[in-house]
Amino acid sequence: MARTPDVSLIRTLTERADSTPDKAYVVDIEGRTLTYAETVSAAQRWAGAWRRAGVSAGDHVVTMQYNTIESLLGWLGLAWLGAVEAPVNTDYRSDLLAHALNLTRARVVLVLDRFLDRIAEVADRLEHLRAIVVIDGPARPCADFEVTAGEAFLAGAEAPTDLEIPAPWDIMNVLFTSGTTGPSKAVRLPWAQMHAMVTGSFRIEDFGPDEVVYNAGPTYHVGAKVFPYLAALCGGRHLMRPFISRSAVASEYLQFGVTVGGVVHDWLAEPEQPDDAQRPLKFLLTPYRDPAAEPFARRFGCRRFGVFNMTEVSSPIQFRDWDAAVHDEAGRMSCGVLREGYDARIVDAHDQPVPDGQPGELIVRADRPWVMNAGYLNNPEATAEAWRNGWFHTGDAMYRDADGNFFFLDRIKDAIRRRGENISSFEVEAYVNAHPAVALSAAVAVKKNEHAGADEEIKIVVQRVAGQSLSAEDLIRWLIPRMPRFMTPRYVAFMDALPLTPTQKVRKKVLREAGLGPDVWDREAAGIEIPR
Repeated sequence: MARTPDVSLIRTLTERADSTPDKAYVVDIEGRTLTYAETVSAAQRWAGAWRRAGVSAGDHVVTMQYNTIESLLGWLGLAWLGAVEAPVNTDYRSDLLAHALNLTRARVVLVLDRFLDRIAEVADRLEHLRAIVVIDGPARPCADFEVTAGEAFLAGAEAPTDLEIPAPWDIMNVLFTSGTTGPSKAVRLPWAQMHAMVTGSFRIEDFGPDEVVYNAGPTYHVGAKVFPYLAALCGGRHLMRPFISRSAVASEYLQFGVTVGGVVHDWLAEPEQPDDAQRPLKFLLTPYRDPAAEPFARRFGCRRFGVFNMTEVSSPIQFRDWDAAVHDEAGRMSCGVLREGYDARIVDAHDQPVPDGQPGELIVRADRPWVMNAGYLNNPEATAEAWRNGWFHTGDAMYRDADGNFFFLDRIKDAIRRRGENISSFEVEAYVNAHPAVALSAAVAVKKNEHAGADEEIKIVVQRVAGQSLSAEDLIRWLIPRMPRFMTPRYVAFMDALPLTPTQKVRKKVLREAGLGPDVWDREAAGIEIPR
């Protein structure tokens, strides 16, 4: 077994503060700037403030805030104490919020003033919470909790003299899954996992100290942790904005000289602009399944890199090189090939390997300890299920070709089996979403009646673009010449807005359970035939 390196963002920042203390590290869109040395000093004062508030090593602190310099310093301060930040989605309220607070057993939370009332709404259901820090406002009363204003929380705080740099196996964060089929699980991420994720998401050996890395959060997403670590590893700057603004991202890339970023989906569809070439964008992390990413990268003359990743793993599959996308006969873009230091298999329901070209579940493991998740917080059953037989089960259906390229098909729970064909709901949705009047769609499996056996039919649920009219028949007739016959939906339904999780994933369980109501249009009943 290979040895895990002694890595953490805290260690990297400390080294940068010693070697380049006056170089700018973190900048926000309002122009506030902290050097590497100032970042370390401020984060250590935050550690002192946390300790004064009663936080100690091993504690979990829930945070509910936007992606700001304060959110970064608060996280680093906790890490320096050996405590663990558990950022929650800023859309959480009611059951989801109570579940997160109780699962983490947090005694202290940090929130923005605008979220304080949400804590009050669930106060009588909270089993462990004792104190609240309102980072941007006054200490308003909230049930029986001790409430401290951010200014008072930080006033006079000093860096403790006994702070230690985290070990690679220490937990740097707890991040919540989306919970599309049940309560959200809290993933425990060691520092070594984050280092492996960062170094696997880009070919950072090609980066230099002049890079400007764009980070628009959100704090509860793993990407908000990847980008500050990436900037520190290459000795560059980390540009922060509170939350994504689709209307501002293009101008901010130009204004701040962003050289490293990720694709904002709405930007992919925007027409080319005369000043595109003026943007210094050099390196782009792109969705491996999005064909629009290729012309987008060409438009700005930047290099792009794609990976397969999820919160629980650490980019085990990646492009062979910059711009090295591979497509199969159906036009699918490969996630890439297996990264050195990892093992992966495509298996059946009993964890038996399937031949190349056959679909199955992707399972992965690493040859070093601590570079993948350390299980789910206070949920040993889910941990054992995910890690059964010594492999992490991703829940993703994929296949591998003879050259070692991995191709994503679907989430296993979302796959559809119709008349002997395994159908990817993702691919059905890609065809439907290409219609100019479709804003969003979701494909689910339904059965016509109880005697339909194991066979399923495809129902597509569509959210129209605002102001656009589109009938079910018009949609199907538009799809017929464009998509494979066996993938063409039989049923069509429309909704004003698809039900989403707080992380903006469609709640397909809700759509499946809705079944075939009176408002669902039936292609066969309408007499529309698909030519062979």
